[in-house]
Amino acid sequence: MKSPSHTYKKILLFTMLFIFYAIQLADAQYKLNFGLTQTQPSATFPLGLGKPDKAVAKNKMTVPVRVAVGKDGRYLLNDGWELADGNTVNANLQSLFSQTYNSSNWYNAVVPGTVLTSLVAQGIYPDPYMGLNNLAIPDSLCRIDWWYRLAFTSPVAGNHTITWLNLDGINYKADIWLNGKLVGNMEGAFVRGKYNVTGILKNDGKNILAIHIYPPANPGIPHEQSKLAGAGPNGGQLALDGPTFISSEGWDWVPGIRDRNIGIWQNVFLAYTGDISIGDAQVISNLPLPDTSYAELTIKTPVTNHSHFAKKITLEGTIGDIHFTMPQDLQPGETKNIQLTPQEIAVLKIKHPKLWWPNGYGAPNLHVLQLKVLDQDGKIADIKTISFGIRELSYDLLVNTVEKKPERINYQPTDVLTGKAIFDNINRVKTKSGIFIPSLVEGTKLSKLNILPDSTNPFLVIKVNGQKVFCKGGNWGMDDAMKRVERERLEPAFRLHREANFNMIRNWTGECTEDIFYQLADEYGMLVWNDFWMSTEGYNLNPLNDPLMMDNIRETVKRFRNHPSIAIWCPRNEGYAPVSIENEIAEILVKEDGTRHYSGNSREINLRQSGGWHYTENIADYFTKNAEGFTTEIGTYSVPVASTIRKFIKQEDLWPIGDAWYYHDLHSDVTGLNLKGYLNAVDSMYGKASGLDDFSKKAQLINYESHRAIFEAWNSKQWKNASGILLWMTHPAWPSMIWQTYSWDYETHGSFYGAKKGSEPLHIQMNADDKAIVVINNSIQAYKNITAVAKWYDIAGKEIYAKSKKINLAINDLATVFSADLPGIAPPPVYLVRLTLVNKASISIAENAYWRTNAETKNFKAFNGLPATTISYKHIQSIDGSYYFRIKNESASIALSIKLNLLDAKGDIVLPAFFSHGYFDLLPNEEKLINLTAELKNLEGYRIGFTGYNIIPSNTLIN
Repeated sequence: MKSPSHTYKKILLFTMLFIFYAIQLADAQYKLNFGLTQTQPSATFPLGLGKPDKAVAKNKMTVPVRVAVGKDGRYLLNDGWELADGNTVNANLQSLFSQTYNSSNWYNAVVPGTVLTSLVAQGIYPDPYMGLNNLAIPDSLCRIDWWYRLAFTSPVAGNHTITWLNLDGINYKADIWLNGKLVGNMEGAFVRGKYNVTGILKNDGKNILAIHIYPPANPGIPHEQSKLAGAGPNGGQLALDGPTFISSEGWDWVPGIRDRNIGIWQNVFLAYTGDISIGDAQVISNLPLPDTSYAELTIKTPVTNHSHFAKKITLEGTIGDIHFTMPQDLQPGETKNIQLTPQEIAVLKIKHPKLWWPNGYGAPNLHVLQLKVLDQDGKIADIKTISFGIRELSYDLLVNTVEKKPERINYQPTDVLTGKAIFDNINRVKTKSGIFIPSLVEGTKLSKLNILPDSTNPFLVIKVNGQKVFCKGGNWGMDDAMKRVERERLEPAFRLHREANFNMIRNWTGECTEDIFYQLADEYGMLVWNDFWMSTEGYNLNPLNDPLMMDNIRETVKRFRNHPSIAIWCPRNEGYAPVSIENEIAEILVKEDGTRHYSGNSREINLRQSGGWHYTENIADYFTKNAEGFTTEIGTYSVPVASTIRKFIKQEDLWPIGDAWYYHDLHSDVTGLNLKGYLNAVDSMYGKASGLDDFSKKAQLINYESHRAIFEAWNSKQWKNASGILLWMTHPAWPSMIWQTYSWDYETHGSFYGAKKGSEPLHIQMNADDKAIVVINNSIQAYKNITAVAKWYDIAGKEIYAKSKKINLAINDLATVFSADLPGIAPPPVYLVRLTLVNKASISIAENAYWRTNAETKNFKAFNGLPATTISYKHIQSIDGSYYFRIKNESASIALSIKLNLLDAKGDIVLPAFFSHGYFDLLPNEEKLINLTAELKNLEGYRIGFTGYNIIPSNTLIN
C-alpha cells in the first residue's frame, strides 16, 4: 500500500504540471489572440523600389455650409465641417464655441467620412491604396482624440415644437456639444444618437456644433504583409472593443487602416417634430404559404408624447393606394407601442401582392409605407417613410427535439412568434456527420413546426416565399477600407453581383452596417447573411463590454429589420457568441425582429466548416472534397488584369513579383495558401510568363477555371445536401490580389466571368470529377422540351464528335444528361468541349465550354502556337443605356479567351461597364451577340476594345 505522503507528492506533482501547462497554454493564447504586441522586426517590413508618394498638403478652403433637405424633412448637416486633433484644440485658448474662434489651422473635413478620409483629401497623407503608401501614414492617428466643428445657421424658423439633432453613426466614442452644452454621448460604431436640442439650437444666428471623437481603447499594432512576414495574424486587440470595424487593425485581405476608421462616418441631420414623435416602426409581412395570393401586413410602431399634457392623436398610414388611420390616446410622457393588424384594419390584407424575390427568382419589388402622426388639431407632428418588401422567409434545418431526437423541420419565424427564442445554441448536439444542430427550447411545440421526412440532412436551406433558394454569392469583409460608402461607390459593386448571377452577400462581422448597403441589397435582390462584430472563436478575442455590444446589436436590429434582403442574423464569424451574451442576443432578435432565423455560428451549426482559401491544383477536389451543404466561406487567388495592377503598383515594382504585390494580399507560402501552386500553374500550364501582361493574361484562365469549378461543384449536388455557397470573397475592400470576383476599380477579370458562368440560374456543365454532363435549374421557371448538346473540337476548331438529348426540367431541378466520353475516339492532345442548351425553337438558352487535354499532354502550351486572330464588330441597337452588338472571329483559327472593354476617346478603359460575356472563345468565323450596359451621356468617341490570348488587340468606335 502506498503511503499518504507518496500520494500527496503525486497530487502535488500533477497540480504543478497542470499549472505549468495552463500557463503555457494561456501564454500561447495571449500571443495568438492579441495580434502583435510590438512592432514586427524591421527586416520583415515590405520593401519596394517605388518610393511612397510625397504628400502635398492642399490649402484649406472656405467650404460653404449647405443644409440639404433629405427624406422626411430632415436637414442634412454634411458640408462645411472642420477637423483637428485634440492637441491642436487644446493649444487654442479660445472657446470652441466662440463666434470668432480661429480655426485656420484646422483641416477641411469630409462628413460622412473618417479622419483618414479627411486627411487624405486634404493632401496631408498620400493615397494609402497606391503601392506601399500606407506605410507612410503614421499609426498614431488611431491613438489620439479628434474634434469635428461646424458653424451653421438653423434652416428652420422658430415655429416648431421640438428640434432633434441626429447622428447616424460615429466611431468609436463621441461627446456631442452644441453651443457650449453637452447634449449627449455615443459609443460603438453602430448606434445612433438622437438629442432633443430645443432651446439649445439658435433659430436665428450662428450655431456651433462640435463632436469630440475618441479612439478605441485597444487599437492594436498592424502587421505589415511581405514575402518574409506573410499575411500575419488576423486582427488582434481591436476585437476587445467589440462594435467597431475590427478588420481595420489589419487582416489577411486589408492592411492596418491608420485611423481604424474613427470619425463621423454617417449622416448628421436636424429633424423637427411636434409634441408627438414616431420611433422605429416595423412592417411584418406574412404569407399563408404555400399560398402567395395574398399577404397580411402587421405594422408596429412606438409613438411618444413628449409634452406634459394628455394627447388625442391619429396614426395615419399610406402604402400606395392603401390608406388607413387609427386614433390613440397618449398620457403625458407616455410611449405607446401601437400594433396595426389585418384583423383591425382590413386593407392590410393585400390581394395579389408584388413580392420581393432574390436575384434569379423574380423581381425584388419594394413598397413604401408613409406613417404620419397627427395631433388633435389635425397637424402633422411627425412623419416616417419606410421602404419594405412583401416576402416570407422560411427555413429547413435539422434540430434536436425536446425528446432528444433529431428531426428535420421547416419553420416560418412569423408563424411561431412566441416572444421567446425557440432554438438553444448553447446546448447544441453533434450529429453523426460531425455537424452540430441546435436544440429546441423546452416548451417549444413541434405542432408549430413542419416536420420533414429527411432526418439525415443537417444543412440549412433558405426559402423565400415558399421556394428553395440555392444561395450563391460571397463575403464582403468591408465595403471600403476607408469607409467611403456613398451610393456612387457601392452601387456598381451590387450591380456586379447581380450580373454575376449571385443572390446572397455575407456582411462579414457586420463591417458594412449602414443604410445604403441594405438599401442596395433590397434593390438588387441580394439576400444578406448578417454577422455582428466578433470574429473567430478561440482565436480572436471576445469583446470586453457586453452591455455595449448588446446596445449596438439592439440598435442595428431595430434600424434595419424592415429590409427584406436580410435573411440571417449571426453573432460572429466562425464561432458561437460568448455564453455570457448568447441567450440575450437570441432574445433581442425575437423581441425586436422575430421574422428571421438566427444562426448561432457561421460555419458549424447546420453548416459546413469554412474553407479552404488556397489555390487548388486539381479542380476535381472541389467536387470530391469540398462540395457539401451550405458553406459561408471558400475561395482562392484572384489576381486582376494588368491594367488594374498598374493603377496600384508602382512602375518600378510591377515585375517581377515583389513585396508591393505581397502587401496587396498576394500571400506568400508562409501562409499555406499555395501561392507556389498558383504561380507554377501559370508557367506549367501555359508557359513561363515573360512579364506582367503575359502573366496576367495566363492567370485569368486559371482564375476563370477555378472560380467556375467552385460553383459547379456545389451545382453538382444541388439539394442533395448542397444548398448554398458563399465565396471568400467577392468584394475587395482595397486593391487586392486575392479573394475577389472583380477588382477594386470594378474591372471584371477571369474570376468574375468564371463565377458568373457557374452561377447561372439555368446552367449546363461538365463535372470535373465524374465527367458527367448535367443541367441545373436554379429558378422557379420550369423548362420543357429543351435539348442538351455537347460537341468536341480539336485545337484547330474542327468538330470531332457530337451528341444531344432532350430533357424537361422542373423548378429547382437537376438532371444528369450523359457522360462526356469520346466513344471509340482517342482524345486529341488539346481539345474543346462545347455544351449548349437549346429550346424547341433551336435558340441557345445556355452555353458552356471546357478546354481539356489527353492523359499524356497535361498542359495548354499549344495555345502559344495558335495564329493571331482578328475580331470584327457590328453595332445592332441601343436601348436605354444598353448596347447590343455582334462580334465575329474573322480568322481561320480559334480566338481564345476574348475580353471586351469600353474605352474612352483617349483609349483608357471606362469602369464600371457591364458586358454580358467575357473570357470566351469563338470558333473560326463564328459570331456572338454581346450586350454592354454603361452610364454614358452619348456614344461620341467611345470604343469597344478587344483583347485575348491570341487576339490582335483592336478597338472600334461605337456607332
